[in-house]
Amino acid sequence: MITGLNISVTVGAVEVNRVPEIRIISERHSPMTRMAICLPDPAGEVTRAVSDKDKVCIVLGYRGNTPATWAGTVTGEPNSTRNRDQVTINAAGPERVLSDTMVMQAFYQETPEAIIKYAAAQAGLTVGRIQSPGVTFPRFTASSIPAWQVAAQCEHTCSKGYGLDMACWALWVGRAGTVNWGTFDEVADLPVIESNANLISHFPGRTIRDLSRVETLLLPHLMHSMLFRLTDIRRGIDNDYKALRVEHFVRKGCARTFISYGTEYERY
Repeated sequence: MITGLNISVTVGAVEVNRVPEIRIISERHSPMTRMAICLPDPAGEVTRAVSDKDKVCIVLGYRGNTPATWAGTVTGEPNSTRNRDQVTINAAGPERVLSDTMVMQAFYQETPEAIIKYAAAQAGLTVGRIQSPGVTFPRFTASSIPAWQVAAQCEHTCSKGYGLDMACWALWVGRAGTVNWGTFDEVADLPVIESNANLISHFPGRTIRDLSRVETLLLPHLMHSMLFRLTDIRRGIDNDYKALRVEHFVRKGCARTFISYGTEYERY
């Protein structure tokens, strides 16, 4: 493992400090954070001990700095890998309850923010910041749909029924563990990625609809919707951007963060 990087993984009752590979993906317009954890399992003990919905906690960071914690639950059964001595555990972030919780409710003369607060409460989550698009729905029906889809349906109604630009609106569970909905950013310290320091590669999108992609050294705290500063001397770029997709990847000799940024578009 890379010198100076500490990793600790707990899956159910299993605690491991030697982790061959970890991948964590968070996206602004995807309802769920995804994690894939490769663990040593030569005797099959992890496979037998781990089951669906077991709690997962990944703690990673550099020595001397505050580590980042990524939590969630196991999704499905452990998967075998090409290496018979290892097993891969797939997990979802705390947003999973927004997919597992089905909402069946009719609303009359209600605002979309009130509807989304209701769906979040049904999922057992604490409401953070819920932005108002400034409209009231005469009628709105959630016909036994996942809680995250309630927000998507509200966005669709605002777009098609009221002509509002909902491209930058998103539903997510932030670092504080609360549900957010709106166009705003996740509040955090601004990481700087710059040439001759921690910028490894930068591939701007070929068209206006393509996302640009940045590769940098591991930034364990970064998640989607956070801002970052990109200073690319070769391309003459020195701006702040919103991370739309963040992938953390760690394996022996490699610890990277891949960030996608660009223009958000309506998904309806």
